[in-house]
This record gives sequence, C-alpha cells and structure tokens, in this order.
Amino acid sequence: MNSAQKFAWSNLIIIGLTLTLSGTMILLFAPQHGIPLMGLLGLVGISSAVFRKKRRQGGTNFDERDRLIYERSLTAAHSVFWPFFVAACMLPWLVFRSSGPVPVYVLPMILGGGGVVAIVVQSLAILIQYGWRGKGEKS
Repeated sequence: MNSAQKFAWSNLIIIGLTLTLSGTMILLFAPQHGIPLMGLLGLVGISSAVFRKKRRQGGTNFDERDRLIYERSLTAAHSVFWPFFVAACMLPWLVFRSSGPVPVYVLPMILGGGGVVAIVVQSLAILIQYGWRGKGEKS
C-alpha cells in the first residue's frame, strides 16, 4: 500500500469516526455536546504529513501514474463538491424563505459539510483507482 492509499484510508477513518462520535453525542445529549467533537476533523490535515515519504537517493515517490490518479481524484472531488455546495446554499433559502433570515449557525455547517464531501470523494477516488488494496507495492 503506497502513501496515497494510506492517506486516503486515514482520511476516511478519521471522518467516519468523527461523524459517528459527533452524531452519537448529538442524539444522546444535545447539539452543544456533539458539535465540538467536529474539531477532530482537524486530524485530516495532519494525515498528509504523517504519510509523506522521504525521497530515497535516486528514487521517486510520485510517478506519472500517481500524478494522474491524484489529478483524477481532485477532478472527482470538485465535480461532486460544487453541486453539493450550490444545493447546500440554496436549501436554507428555500427552508427559511417564509420565516425570515437564515440562522447564522447554518453557514459554517455548509462550509464544513462541503469540505467533508470533497475529502471523502477524493479519498474514495484514490482508493478506487488504485484498486482498494495495495497490489504488492512497498510502503
């Protein structure tokens, strides 16, 4: 399993655990107890530093195939993010149109949800293109 696959798996695990823990706290107690757990999503930013490999003398860590997979995964993430973001921006307007302004707490939820969607789609695209499992690559 190469570093891109480890990075993708770690992102999916971190996001899955965070959403599970936050959802459980929100359902069992109240939103004010579950929302702070969303800060665990910050661990996604650290995962790229953890799985970065040092270049060996004369070797490469990122060849043409890896670059193409990375570019395709970004394209997939952007292709899903923008329709999600437009729908997420318009949905509160439709819901709160008759009752007045959109509550302020909705706006960070839209931004955070868009980021989570983009990272999940990018990670899934990386894993799908590599075939879900390493096929003999050395880590």
